[in-house]
Amino acid sequence: MSPEVLSPEALRAPLPGAPPATEAADVLIVGAGPAGSATALALRAAGVPRVVLVDRAVHGSPERAALRVGESATPNVGALLARLGLPDDLGRLGHRPYHGNLSLWSGDGEGADDFLRRGSGHGWHRDRARVDRWLREAAAERGARLLAPATLAGIERRPEGGWTVGLRDAGGRRSVTARVVVDAGGRRAPLATALGARRRRLDRLIALAVEAAPAAGPAGGGFHGRSFVEAVEIGWWYAAVLPGGRAIVTLMTDDDIARAAGLAGADAFRSAWAATTRLRDLVPPEDGPGAGTAPAVFSAASQHVDRAVGAGWIAVGDALIGFDPLTSSGIAGALDDALAAADTILRWFSGDGAAARDAAIVYARRAEDTLRRYLAERTRHYAAGGRWPDAPFWSRRAAR
Repeated sequence: MSPEVLSPEALRAPLPGAPPATEAADVLIVGAGPAGSATALALRAAGVPRVVLVDRAVHGSPERAALRVGESATPNVGALLARLGLPDDLGRLGHRPYHGNLSLWSGDGEGADDFLRRGSGHGWHRDRARVDRWLREAAAERGARLLAPATLAGIERRPEGGWTVGLRDAGGRRSVTARVVVDAGGRRAPLATALGARRRRLDRLIALAVEAAPAAGPAGGGFHGRSFVEAVEIGWWYAAVLPGGRAIVTLMTDDDIARAAGLAGADAFRSAWAATTRLRDLVPPEDGPGAGTAPAVFSAASQHVDRAVGAGWIAVGDALIGFDPLTSSGIAGALDDALAAADTILRWFSGDGAAARDAAIVYARRAEDTLRRYLAERTRHYAAGGRWPDAPFWSRRAAR
């Protein structure tokens, strides 16, 4: 992920006059999920005046209301929110405390991992769409300009420095000139790939998810406030109770395994759910999808781009590294990336050429170190659950 570095002089060069359909920004961020919104918050807090966030969906649209996975926020998220100048207790916003994990993973019986035993406090089971909206609105309230709905239509480098970014929105096409651009566009990494970076997909993991009612009484009582994971031959199941009281139930498997078994269909999904050892007691499949209702399907593949940063651009969040949900690294990684990226951009704007080059190199090395640690952790997790070493899902994840 070695970077190409744009000189501070080029980054700071005045942006020339532009036609009326064009607006100017210091930093344009493609993607207004947690990584993009947090990058905007950090830049505005540091005094960067013109920050533009490009979001694919308008607030309150059906896309925003749909079921989304990735609801667990680990205990370190509070400290990261505080660094962004936000409340560090998501419980005050109505999200549920997340005290640890229960698992049926290695074949040695049910295991428990309590965050308090680590001395790290608790995290939260969050309503992901609500947290994403809260972060976007916080960025807008603090001066970031939000363009939504809008998508990336093209990008080209300006001879005098910076970029011209083409966007599609409800009115057709528009363009924005920017000194620096940030890819926070999720696993598609639309901006980084447009600038020549390549996505490296390491597996074919997908998530098939539904909402259901957790069991009443003792059967489901000990499950509240914890995530549950159960390994099965075709992958693993995940469940947690959301702030509204419903549970999310998710099967993690590879896309070819899901296709072969027809797991995207309601009946096959429910049958696989009913065949679990413990999950079916915590969240009974009878309260799952009804006849003809299929689970929502999401990509959850481990992947990364081969360049984290380039001349006047930088990648954050899932656009940089897409983590396996087993590691619960999603929002924490996104916020940490945002803070590191904002620091890098500020050094680019400092006028110190050596500091600008060093900042880009440090960010690239940080991404390489994060990826290396993640892959080692992923291998350890799957090795501990390998009760089916010859099954395709597990053999694909065995240490080589």
